[in-house]
Amino acid sequence: MRVSKRESFLYLGLFALSCLTYFTISQVVQTPREVVMPSWVPFLPILAIPYLLQVVGSYVLALAIRDDARRRAAFYAYFASFAVTCLVWYFYPTVMHRPPAPDGWWNLPFAIMAGMDAPVNVVPAGHILMPVIIIWAFAYDHPKWLWWLVPAELLGAIAIVTTWQHRPVDVLIGIALAVGFGWVFGVGRQPAEAIVTRRIFASAAEPSGAD
Repeated sequence: MRVSKRESFLYLGLFALSCLTYFTISQVVQTPREVVMPSWVPFLPILAIPYLLQVVGSYVLALAIRDDARRRAAFYAYFASFAVTCLVWYFYPTVMHRPPAPDGWWNLPFAIMAGMDAPVNVVPAGHILMPVIIIWAFAYDHPKWLWWLVPAELLGAIAIVTTWQHRPVDVLIGIALAVGFGWVFGVGRQPAEAIVTRRIFASAAEPSGAD
């Protein structure tokens, strides 16, 4: 079923609240523990654009999940995994200093992002939560979209690391959180209410024995 305007505004409002929570934690954390990017990871600030597109685009795409129960499961899984992520950010604060933006207009998006976003909240990577969840949901809901969605989200995941937002291990922890809560809330399961509804209609459609 198509998502209602009310539901859309609710989820978009919660997304704004999650962004506010992220930036609030960024400002209030005290004496974060410094972590270091592995030496083999390149610094590619030009990938700031696909990174930023993934942050917003993945959340908006979740509204395109047609099955009501699966869409709710996806958002429940996201906010539950994000809540755990926020707790880790607050009680185990981390910082990873990024290189300065190189010269060139093509690095301007990274320079703006780095100026607004403090290099904290490194462990785990919260930006990978929704990409994992929507790929999982779309495998059932929009399987024909996966040919472009998976490469796009993979590029976004690479951008998360190569813009030095998070280390590879932080991304893996985020993936584990998304998969864990996605399983708990049933992102990949056939919704129970859909099964019940189908059985009800199937029973109603069966011819009676009296005929």
